[in-house]
Amino acid sequence: MSNVWYPGHISKAKRQIKEYIKAVDSILIVLDARAPLATTAFEIDIFKGKNILFVLNKSDIADKETTAQWIQTIGRTFPVISFNKNESIRKIKNFLLKNTKEKLNEVRLLIAGVPNVGKSSIINKISGRKSAKTGAAPGVTRGLQWINSGKIKLLDSPGILYAKVFNKDIAAKLLLVGSLPIETIDNFEIISRAFEIFKNETGIQESFDEYVEKFGKTRGFLLKGGTVDFERTKNTLFKLISEGKLGNFSYDKDFSKWEILK
Repeated sequence: MSNVWYPGHISKAKRQIKEYIKAVDSILIVLDARAPLATTAFEIDIFKGKNILFVLNKSDIADKETTAQWIQTIGRTFPVISFNKNESIRKIKNFLLKNTKEKLNEVRLLIAGVPNVGKSSIINKISGRKSAKTGAAPGVTRGLQWINSGKIKLLDSPGILYAKVFNKDIAAKLLLVGSLPIETIDNFEIISRAFEIFKNETGIQESFDEYVEKFGKTRGFLLKGGTVDFERTKNTLFKLISEGKLGNFSYDKDFSKWEILK
């Protein structure tokens, strides 16, 4: 499969992370609760040897039972917590302090994950404000950003991703949760597969073309002559799916495939 989406800043972020990882004691990897496997689509081995914690974010728009099973599965090998924008800051702060070690009266963590899994919202929740730089820190130069939240020091990083997503199902799930922007995908196989996965969860009966036609008419996305604006409808449909506006679904359910860093 060709490179579906890989901005230059992602490649730069990986280089920076490898260079500055020595400045942190632990790694907080943020996954989308709807697709924990698909949202590990990056070279996670760069964190090997570090204390790794996982957050299943956006749990409010995932299937609750599936998320509970993922917590149980991941929890056998790593500290893990589910989280969403509606939950208390105390929950995630207690989780971090419980599962990390203080050094010089502070905890240093690097926040990592694929694009759009909600790293910024977690950082803002922990810090109680929009990401604020705390100045220079040993081992870190300009590029990545330190966020200060009292005892907890967070090193923010841009979203990272495999340079090439070779698995069509992974790419499709990344599209469904918004980690791959629909506007950048010109491979119809990925789009079609994403709809099939969504269709299987929802019980939709129509084909992709039929559903887009109906959805476009309902929304009034019409061109001159009354035909449906397919491009606008398709993009809106996948945006709403990724935001959980069309229901709470989970797309990764093969728990046996969790073998991260084994």
